[in-house]
Amino acid sequence: MTTAPLATAADEQALQALVTEDVARRLRANDISLTLSNLVSVLFTAAVFFDAAPPAWLLFWLGLQAVSTVFHLHVGLRWRKRTLTAANAPEWLRVVTRTSAINGLLWMMIVLIAWPGCSEAQRMVALVGMMGISSMALHSLHGHLPAYFWMSGLCMAGMVMALLLFGGLAHWSLVVMLVLYFLVLTRFASLLHRMLIDTLRKGRETVELTVRLQAQTHRAVHLSQSRSRFLAAASHDLRQPVHALSLFVGALHQNPSTEQSGVILQHVSAAVDTMGVMFDALLDISKLDADLLKPNWQLVDLQPMLARIGAEHAVLAAAKGLSFHTDTSDTTDTSNRARLLVRTDPVLLERVLRNLLSNAIRYTAQGAVLIRARARAQRVELVVADTGMGMPAHRREEAFEEFVQLHDAGRDAGHDAGPDPQQGLGLGLAIVRRLVDLLGLRLVLRSRPGRGTVFALHLAAVDEPRPLAAPTLADQASGTALTGLHAGAVVIVIDDNVAIQVAMQTLLRAWGCQVYVAASPTALMPQLMGLQVAPALLLCDSRLSDGEDGIHAISEIREAFNQDVPAILISGDTGPERLREAVASGLPLLHKPVTQAQLREAIARVMTASPAPSTLL
Repeated sequence: MTTAPLATAADEQALQALVTEDVARRLRANDISLTLSNLVSVLFTAAVFFDAAPPAWLLFWLGLQAVSTVFHLHVGLRWRKRTLTAANAPEWLRVVTRTSAINGLLWMMIVLIAWPGCSEAQRMVALVGMMGISSMALHSLHGHLPAYFWMSGLCMAGMVMALLLFGGLAHWSLVVMLVLYFLVLTRFASLLHRMLIDTLRKGRETVELTVRLQAQTHRAVHLSQSRSRFLAAASHDLRQPVHALSLFVGALHQNPSTEQSGVILQHVSAAVDTMGVMFDALLDISKLDADLLKPNWQLVDLQPMLARIGAEHAVLAAAKGLSFHTDTSDTTDTSNRARLLVRTDPVLLERVLRNLLSNAIRYTAQGAVLIRARARAQRVELVVADTGMGMPAHRREEAFEEFVQLHDAGRDAGHDAGPDPQQGLGLGLAIVRRLVDLLGLRLVLRSRPGRGTVFALHLAAVDEPRPLAAPTLADQASGTALTGLHAGAVVIVIDDNVAIQVAMQTLLRAWGCQVYVAASPTALMPQLMGLQVAPALLLCDSRLSDGEDGIHAISEIREAFNQDVPAILISGDTGPERLREAVASGLPLLHKPVTQAQLREAIARVMTASPAPSTLL
């Protein structure tokens, strides 16, 4: 059987401890029966040597054997009441070693006591008996070699000493035979010990591999179920804004008035925004799956963050007729303000709070929503509370699973009309849990159906006089309205989707750019033969037709112009492996759908960091 190697020295030590436990368990299972067998052997030996040994010495030896037997039974019964573990197994093996040494000494003692007065027949019985006891020790104690060596070694030593002291030179051949016999037994004991340890080790490794296989199987089943939920949720929910878009486009084809067109375009924009929110949630999950989100630890003052988030969500709450409260009253005192400083990633923490607040407003029909910060000893407690639907205790864990919406009646009932598109894909709390784990925070949920829900985040406070500046989601979302592209700048767009080619060409030409579009670098090259300057920018899809990818396409274009042309990779693929490849390339990455503002900002950043294109000779 082939087993996987253990990863670390700690794993090896843990496995060795488990094997030691198995050895101790085998010895303990036979301890009582071996003690009773030894008692029978003692009585038989006393009968054989009754007329050979001095009576006083024989009684003394029997008394010692009786005490030893009682002691062994007491120890064995006491240990049977204890739970044998990897931690106390070495202690039990030490007990076995000590009791084996005592038994060996007592058997050596009777040989030396009885040998001088024994007849030749009795001496032959003694010789065979000691060899038999050594063989029994080989069978019962090979799992723990120290115990075997003490038991068998002392028995053989007693026979050798008796032969040399009372037998003279005539018994040297027996001495040699006994020594050789002991060496052979020792060799067999070592082989059996190694075989036993290997067997126990492979058994433990098999159990470990079985556990890992079960875990992987469970994970595979969970991923399969998750993907199934994704397909059901995505096809069911994403079709809602797409359906709305198709209806609005149909309305535009009817040549509506200017006023009606404006209203329709507002609805189109809202539907596109809804799709963007859904795709962003899917992208967040994919980034977490790919382990691409890494906390950027900074010192953050929670007061301005909560004030800004509260102001934004107060507008959303007011639109539903809800009362919204932002409470950071502890920060009014300068001495307390420092206590609301925390070391965290402000962007990820803000994402957590925004998801919690969005859920609170979404599932609260009337009443209020609250976000509050309080200093508590050496920690800061952030609370998001609402007076909404709440959730039953038995479904709280389910609420944190992907693609689950506890209060989505449309999806739960299987209605074709589907849920409200504003409900999203049921990823908000799943993202919250994973971001909380990533930031090492403690999340506490309290909820009662019909009474509301409270989420409490516990962060470690930092005693610093002033916070450092930290970027926020709002800071990252903002950017210059200028792209950094000069009038007439050459922009190359590579995408195998014709509709996207037309849309990008239309937008970039509206910005005053000279645009070349194609489905691949091969199809693009003939269009570029007359260019006198290198392209100012490359916009390339990450996955092209015929198995080509955008990273290779950008490399081809750069090589053709012998310049490190500024480039942006645009991806509609949220698979973890694809995300890792894109990040590893070092290229700026945008995720479809891309808004005009996002494209402007990305181009401005790339152009700011890149030198102007040179003239081609």
